[in-house]
Amino acid sequence: MAAAQEQEQENAHQKQEQESFENLLSSYLGLSFITFLGFLPKNSVSLVSTLKSHNKDLSFKLRKAEEQLRQLHSRRKEDSKANARVVEIFASHRHAWQQEEKRLLQQIDESAEETAHLRGKVEDFEKLEAEMRANIEELKRDVSERDEMLNFMNMNSYSGGGGDGGGREFYAEMGLRYGGAKGGGLSEGVDLGVEECYLASGIHGMEEMESLYGQNNGINAEVLSSASKFWAERGRLWQQDVQYESIEPVYNLKHFVARRESPWKVDGESTGVSSKLKFLEQELLNLEKIGKTDLSKMPSLLRKQAKRYQTLAGKIDDLCRRMQASDPSEPTPSSEFRTQRQTEFLLEAFRLQQRASETSQKLIALQTEAGKTYQGNELEGQAKLGTKRSLDSIKNNFKEIQRNLEIWLARIIGDLEGILARDGASRVREYYISRYPFVQ
Repeated sequence: MAAAQEQEQENAHQKQEQESFENLLSSYLGLSFITFLGFLPKNSVSLVSTLKSHNKDLSFKLRKAEEQLRQLHSRRKEDSKANARVVEIFASHRHAWQQEEKRLLQQIDESAEETAHLRGKVEDFEKLEAEMRANIEELKRDVSERDEMLNFMNMNSYSGGGGDGGGREFYAEMGLRYGGAKGGGLSEGVDLGVEECYLASGIHGMEEMESLYGQNNGINAEVLSSASKFWAERGRLWQQDVQYESIEPVYNLKHFVARRESPWKVDGESTGVSSKLKFLEQELLNLEKIGKTDLSKMPSLLRKQAKRYQTLAGKIDDLCRRMQASDPSEPTPSSEFRTQRQTEFLLEAFRLQQRASETSQKLIALQTEAGKTYQGNELEGQAKLGTKRSLDSIKNNFKEIQRNLEIWLARIIGDLEGILARDGASRVREYYISRYPFVQ
C-alpha cells in the first residue's frame, strides 16, 4: 500500500512537470512563430498553407504521442499495483514461513528438554535399581547370617546324647549356675518372678527343674549332678566373699557397672576409626592422581574395601547408639526385658564380628591382588616410588582400621557377656520355658 501511494504521488508530480513544460513549450513556439512571421518576406505568404498542413501533421503526431504516453502511464500504474500485490503476497508468505520456523524451533527445544528429562529419569531409575539390588544382596546376606546363627544355636540346643560338645556344657553351666539352691527350696536360688513361673508350671523343687532342663537339652543325669555340685560349691564361696565385702554401703545396680567407660558409649570418633577412614579417603584420592594411567583396576577395588569398612563402622556405631538409648545398667526395666534386649544386642554384635572377619578375608585377597598388580606394572622413577608409598600407607591404614573395629566389637561382646553372666538368674526362666534359647 505504501509503495502504491508513493507511485501515485510520483505520477502526479511528473504530470505537473509535464504540464508546466507544455505551457513553456507553447509559449516558446508562439513567440518563435511571431518572430518568424516578422522576419518573413512578403512573397512567402504562399508558404503559410504548407506550414498549416505541416502543423496539423505535427499536432496529430503530438496527440498520438500523448495518447501513447497516457497508455504507458496507465500500464505503469497497473504494473506498480501488480508489483505491490506481489510484494504483499510474498510478505504474507514470508511471515507465515517465519512463524512456522519459530514453531518448529520451539518444538525442537521442547523435545530436547523432554529427552534430557527422560534421560535423567532413566539414570535415576538405574541408580535406584542398583541401590535396590545392593539392598537386596545385603538383606540376603543378613538373612543368611541370621539363619546360620539360628542353626548354630539350634544345633547347640538339640545336640544328641552321644557326644559331649561345648554347647551342652555351656547350657548345663548356665542352667545350673544357681545350683546351690538344690539343698533348699526353690526360692533360695531363684528370684521371685522365676519361682512364680516354675510353680505355675508344676515345678516345686530344684531337682525337678534340673531334670526338666536335662530332658529338654539332652544332658544326662551325671553331668547335671556333677555340675550341680560344682556350682553349689562356687555359690557358697561367692556367698562368703559377698558376706566379707558387705561392709561398704550398697547402692543401685548402676553403681557397680564396669568402672571403665562402656564400649557402646564410645563412638567412631573416640575409637579413631572415623579419622582413619578420612585419612584413607585422602590416600585413595592421592593414589588415583598418581597411578590413574598405571593402575586401572586397583583404585576401584581399594575404594570398595574402604566402603565396606565405612558401612561396618556405621553399623557398629548404630548398635552403640541403640544400646546407649537402652542402657543395660538401668534398673528400671524388668529383668526379662533387659535380658532379651541384651541378648539381641549380643547376637547382632556376633553378626557384626562375623562381618568383620569376612571383611578381613577380603582385605587379605585385595592385598594379594595389589601385590600382583604392582609387580606386573613396569613403573619407573618417581611414579613407581610414589605408588609404592601410597599402597603401603593404604595397606597399613586398612590394618589399623580392621584392628580397631575388632577391638571395638570384642569389648562390646565381652561387656554384654559379662552383664548377661552377672544377671544369669533372670535368664534361667528363659532357658527352662523355651526350647529355643536366644530365639524369640
